[in-house]
Amino acid sequence: MTLPRFCRAARASLLALLPFSLLCTAQAQGAKKTTPETPIADSDADHEEQRAEWFLRGRVVPEKSSAELRYRAYQAKMQARAARLARARGTHAESQPSASSSGWTPLGPVPLASDATGDGFQNYDQVSGRATAVAIDPADASGNTVYIGGAQGGVWKSTNAATGTANNVTWTAVTDDQATLSIGSIVIQPGNSNPSQSVILVGTGEADNSADSYFGLGILRSADGGNTWTLIPTANGGSFSFSGLGATRMAFSTASGQTSTVVAGMAATAEGVTDGALTSNTYRGLYTSTDAGQTWNYNALFSGASEATSATSVVYNAAAGLFFAAVRYHGFYSSPDGLSWTSLANQPGASGLLSTTACPQNYVTTCPIYRGEITVIPGRNEMYVWFVSLDSSGNPVDQGIWQSTNGGGSWTQISDSGIINCGDSNGCGVEQGFYNLELLAVPNGTVATDLYAGAINIYKCSINSSNPTCSTTGFLNLTHVYGCNPLGALAHVHPDQHAVAYTLPSSATDLMYFANDGGIYRALDGFSGLTTGSCSGTNQFDDLNQNLGSMTQFVSFSQHATNPNMLLGGTQDNGSPATETATTSTNWGNVLSGDGGYNAIDPNTGNWFASNPDTGSATLNIQECSSGVNCNDSLFNVVVSSGSVGGDDGSFYFPYILDPQSTTSLLVGTCRVWSGPRLGGAFTVLSLNFDTLGTGTCAGTEVNVVRALAAGGPSNANGAQVIYATTDGPGPNSRRKCLGHDERYRSFRYGFHI
Repeated sequence: MTLPRFCRAARASLLALLPFSLLCTAQAQGAKKTTPETPIADSDADHEEQRAEWFLRGRVVPEKSSAELRYRAYQAKMQARAARLARARGTHAESQPSASSSGWTPLGPVPLASDATGDGFQNYDQVSGRATAVAIDPADASGNTVYIGGAQGGVWKSTNAATGTANNVTWTAVTDDQATLSIGSIVIQPGNSNPSQSVILVGTGEADNSADSYFGLGILRSADGGNTWTLIPTANGGSFSFSGLGATRMAFSTASGQTSTVVAGMAATAEGVTDGALTSNTYRGLYTSTDAGQTWNYNALFSGASEATSATSVVYNAAAGLFFAAVRYHGFYSSPDGLSWTSLANQPGASGLLSTTACPQNYVTTCPIYRGEITVIPGRNEMYVWFVSLDSSGNPVDQGIWQSTNGGGSWTQISDSGIINCGDSNGCGVEQGFYNLELLAVPNGTVATDLYAGAINIYKCSINSSNPTCSTTGFLNLTHVYGCNPLGALAHVHPDQHAVAYTLPSSATDLMYFANDGGIYRALDGFSGLTTGSCSGTNQFDDLNQNLGSMTQFVSFSQHATNPNMLLGGTQDNGSPATETATTSTNWGNVLSGDGGYNAIDPNTGNWFASNPDTGSATLNIQECSSGVNCNDSLFNVVVSSGSVGGDDGSFYFPYILDPQSTTSLLVGTCRVWSGPRLGGAFTVLSLNFDTLGTGTCAGTEVNVVRALAAGGPSNANGAQVIYATTDGPGPNSRRKCLGHDERYRSFRYGFHI
C-alpha cells in the first residue's frame, strides 16, 4: 500500500505538557562568533523563550508528579544496582556497587577547551560546566579546602585549591551516590578547627531561573568533611516537603553559643514548577535549624501558604546580631534568632519603592523586588544589598546597590557607574539579573571595603573615605567577557556569575573563588591581582577546571560508526565538544562555538555535522566540516539554512538526522519534514505544516514544531520511505487519525515563578 505523503512523516504524541507557571528563563552564555567591532547580540536575551520551549516540552506526565516519578526511578536504580552486585557476589547483600563495578566509565570532558575559533579569539581557558555554589571551609585557614556545587553536577571538594599552579588543583566528587545532583547552595558551620570534622550543608535544587534549573529533594548534611551524607527531605517533623524547591543561599549564625543556628532560603525552580513537584505541603521561603541542619522548621512570614514566595538571599550580620533575608515580591526582612522575622521599617531602594503599600503582606507581583542579594563585612556593622525587579515584559530592572551601617536602619545608594555602562557592546548591567546575580563585600584593611558585583561580568569598586559611594571611582569591569579583542582577554573568565567566596589568609592577601557558567575560577589576591578594567591590562584570575570532573550539560552527542574513540557533542553554553580519544583520555576540545545543538558523524565520509543556533538572526543552520577533531569555526560551512527549506525556521535546537537508507540525504524537522543533500542544495518537503495541516512556512514559533526524527524500512532513490516525526502541542484538531493511529496533544503557556 502506498502511504499518503503527509503521513510518511507521521506525528507521534510526546509526553504532554500541562499548563504551567514559568518564571523568566535564561540560559548560560554561549560562545559568540562575532567581533566586538560588530555589536554582539546577546544570545541569551535573544533566545530565552526558544530555549525554554525546547527544553520544557515533553517533560510532564499528565496528572503525575514528576518529582515523585523521578524519585521512584532513583530508588529502582539503586535497588537494581544492589541486586546486580548481590548476584555477582552470590549473596543477597543490599550494599551498592562502586562506579567501577557498575559497567559504566566516565568519559569527560575533563577538561573541555572553551575556544573553538582556532585563533584564540574566544578563550575562557578550560571549562567544566555551570557551577552554582562555592564555600571555603573556615576550619582550614589556608583556604585550600573548598567545596563547589554544579547545576546538575553534584558537589566537588578540593584540599589544595589555593596551593600551587592552577593545573595542580585537584577535585573529588563527594555526592555522586546521592539522590539528586542539582545543587543550589553550600554553607559550612563556623567554629570548627578540623576540616575532617566540618559540618557541611548542601541545599539541593538550583533556583537560578533557567529552563533547565532542576529542583532538589532537600538538604544534604555531612558531619565528617564530606565523606558521608544524610539527606533531610522534610521540615516541621515531616509536615513540610523540600521536594520541588531549590536552595538559594544559607547562613549560619556566628554569635557565641549560637553557631548551630542556620537559615536556608528556598525558592521555586523551573523544573519544580513544570514537573508539578510543588505539592500542597511544599512551601517557598525561609527555613531555620537550631541543631546545625539536622532538623528544620518553616518560618511562616505571611498569613497563608498562598502568600509565601521565594527567598533569594540570607546572611548573618554579627555586628547587628541579626539575620537578614531578601524575599521575592515582599522586600527585606530581619530576625534576631532565625525564627521570628520582621519586615524592615526602612527598606533599601528609592523612597516608597518597597513600602507596605507597594509590598503588602499579601502576595502581589507589583512589589518591585524579584531577586535580591545581601552581603556583610564580618566584624563591622556594614551591609550591602543589590536587587532587581521585572518590567511588564519580564525583563530585569536594576533597583540599585545600597549600603547600611546601622543594621538596616537606613540606606545609602552606591553608584552603579561602571556596571550599567560597563564598556562592552553587550552584557552590561543586570541583563540577566534573574539568572546571574551575586554581591560580595571584602574588608580591605580596617575601614576600606572591596565590593564585588557579579552579573554577566564581574565588577569591583574600592570603597574608602575618598570614594564612599563609588561615585568618584566607579566599578571596574574586571572580565569584559564581550568587550575585548580577543573576547575575554582581560581575565579569561567565563560569563554568568552565580557565587563567590573569599578568605583572608593574611592581612594583606585576599583569596577568592568565583563560580559561573564555565565552572570555577580563582584569584590568589584580589587586593593586588584584580585592579584594572582596561582591555590592555591583565587581571590575575586562575582557571581551576583542569582537573574538575565534567559538569557539562549535553544536548546531544554522536559516535563514529566504527571508531569508539571518536565522539562529537552539542552542549548548552559550551559549544560542540569533541574527542578522538574517548576511551583513553577524558580531555576534549571544542570544534564549534555557541550553543551546540544536534550533531552527526557521516559513517561513509567521516564528515562532521553540527548546528549553532547563535548564527545570524535565525536559529536554523546546519554546518559541515571534513576535518574531524581538528574542525573549528573557520572550517565549518553552512550546508542547510532557512533558505534551503522554503524559508522555514524551527525550534531552538532543531532535529536533523542523516538518512540511514541513503549515503547522501539529510532529514530536517521544522514544523514540516524536509529531505535534501547533506552537502547543501535543494530540499524537498515531505509533510504538511503540522501546526496548520496546510503548506505554510514555519516561523519556528509554532507549538507543533518537530522534536525528533527517525527513518528506516524500504528505500528508494531518495532514501528511506518510512519516516517518523514527533511534535508537541494541540495542533488544529484535538485528535487526528493518520493510518489508524490516535494522537492527542496539549498546550502550554508562560508565566512567572513566585
